[in-house]
Amino acid sequence: MSQPTFETAVRTQGVNMFFGEGESRVTALKQADFDARRGELIMLVGPSGCGKTTLLSVIAGTLTPQAGTVEVFGQRLDGLGQEDLTTFRRKNLGFVFQSFNLIPTLTSLENVTVPLLIQGVSQREAEERARIVFEKVGLKGREDSRPNSLSGGQQQRVAIARALVHEPPLLICDEPTSALDKDTGAQIMEMIRTLSRAPNRCVVVVTHDQRIFRFADRIAEMEDGRIRRVVDDPRQLDTTHL
Repeated sequence: MSQPTFETAVRTQGVNMFFGEGESRVTALKQADFDARRGELIMLVGPSGCGKTTLLSVIAGTLTPQAGTVEVFGQRLDGLGQEDLTTFRRKNLGFVFQSFNLIPTLTSLENVTVPLLIQGVSQREAEERARIVFEKVGLKGREDSRPNSLSGGQQQRVAIARALVHEPPLLICDEPTSALDKDTGAQIMEMIRTLSRAPNRCVVVVTHDQRIFRFADRIAEMEDGRIRRVVDDPRQLDTTHL
């Protein structure tokens, strides 16, 4: 496996996040310190309710913490206004989800062009760029297929193409393999790991799927809203509670 660079891409320090007030208040993150590097694939793991998805949302800028700092590629997100934050996310972040989130009425190619069209790219240029990415993810020839005619693995490849078409340096994946069988999940993770090797790209994956831990460069284990520890070898983890 090629070694990643060690320039910090994402850093959270002292992040606290809670929901509700008074007796109904729930603390999701407690002084959460996390870092991810350019050129690596890092996984966030831990039991349900430990704060993984909340931390991912804070990193993505879809949630603003009540305390602490969030920095992505040198930009403090916790101090940005909504308009600037939206612009930053459009340029720098790509998302891959467990449920694919494809628009069923659009063809696969049309689904992939959506992020570019939102950014004001012309229809012609968006389609040209989408076709290039389609080939990269191994779906050349399926551009006109609608999502419901594709297998789960093919739909996830379309979702990855959509996440990559605007060439974001940060790729965020929320349970990307949990809806897939073992072999298909491994193929998807091979692709995602290859994508993480771009010098300026960082990939953060939240997962419960122990089958894919081996694809990570590092694994950050969460517990009770904090990063408990970060390891390079999944064999160091106690997976009985995951």
